[in-house]
Amino acid sequence: MEKIIAAKYHYWAIACFIILSILGVMLRWMHVFPLPGFNYSFLLHAHSHFAFAGWMFFSIVILIAGRIHESRIPASYRHLFIATLISAFGMLISFSLQGYKAVSIGFSTLFIFVTYRFTYLILKEKRLKEKLGPVAPPLLIGALFFLCLSSLGPYALGPLMATGNRNSPLYQNAIYFYLHFQMNGWMLLGALSLMSSTYLSGIKTSRSFKRWLNIFIYSHFPLFLIFLLWTNPPGWVWIAAFLASALNLLSWCVLCMLHKNLFKKLPLLVKASFAAISIKGVFQVLICFPSIAVWVVSDRSLIIGYIHLITLGCVMPLIIDQFCRSNFFQRSRIETVNLLFLTGVMFYLVLLFIQPLFTLFGRSVPHFRLLLLISSLYFLVIGVLYFVKLAGSSYLRETSDKALVDKF
Repeated sequence: MEKIIAAKYHYWAIACFIILSILGVMLRWMHVFPLPGFNYSFLLHAHSHFAFAGWMFFSIVILIAGRIHESRIPASYRHLFIATLISAFGMLISFSLQGYKAVSIGFSTLFIFVTYRFTYLILKEKRLKEKLGPVAPPLLIGALFFLCLSSLGPYALGPLMATGNRNSPLYQNAIYFYLHFQMNGWMLLGALSLMSSTYLSGIKTSRSFKRWLNIFIYSHFPLFLIFLLWTNPPGWVWIAAFLASALNLLSWCVLCMLHKNLFKKLPLLVKASFAAISIKGVFQVLICFPSIAVWVVSDRSLIIGYIHLITLGCVMPLIIDQFCRSNFFQRSRIETVNLLFLTGVMFYLVLLFIQPLFTLFGRSVPHFRLLLLISSLYFLVIGVLYFVKLAGSSYLRETSDKALVDKF
């Protein structure tokens, strides 16, 4: 990771998280107070696209590239990093100003081609198993498959709009297609591949483990069916969705049990992520029951809660842990910030999931929207703290190197 650190790509990643947090504050602010001059829908599109490209994709990509090429980052990857940032900031600005128009669609298309390019670069790499260990490569290949597959969703939007289906279930399902295979497919499996390359690189994988690993990876394909349940589909779709979600949860639990002694030794961030993945699995099974599915669809907080359970609860702790393991941070200087981050995630998710429960009894969480705004401000502070810790770690590293040179 020395070249990643030297080029300060990790600074760009944390800076993107700070910008993402600012957008989150603005969106929550508009639920409580007026914010003249800004369009809520435009900012929401900018927030989601920048989250996927500028924060999640960029962070996972620099970590994977740094893990595969420890001594020298090839020019092809450096160009990819630049293209990612151009597309991410292009979407940030264009979506914020005009929503879905020619410029924003152009930058979105550029980002899709960037993901194709990254997939190509990884697939042509040799000796992935030697560099990443036995568990990470299948997860990474699965993640790349879903990353490319997700692009079919945006491709479908244009024809649907042109044929007058802008407000049809097909249009919404195309969006859900993109979201599912980005979050549950690419982001989650990509982050798990990095975790595996760090903590599971030395294990011997049994035939049973490999089988359940493949089941877990490819169960994410039929898992998309849970996103179709809001349309009240035929009975066989409900049954297939239940089987897919149950198989996804079962395979995850079996994988954890097969190496439970090793998992006990994992750091707090990884354990928190594993707990969130397990909760996500249970949630996915529950929404396959019609009465619960109707309730989930009718309450926006549950949908937002599910999205942030994946991004903030499942994926981001793994990314931050990899930042720590890659020496982006001085580990002794970052533990408190990590605890603050996990505390904020728990508070935010509890808020989002408990409000719908209160609603069932005709009640509401006091000052619910204000508390969400405070949570958004909290994450902004966490982002700034991470950036400060990056700068502090870099200063200590440079000071130590200079002292070593002076010594000789």
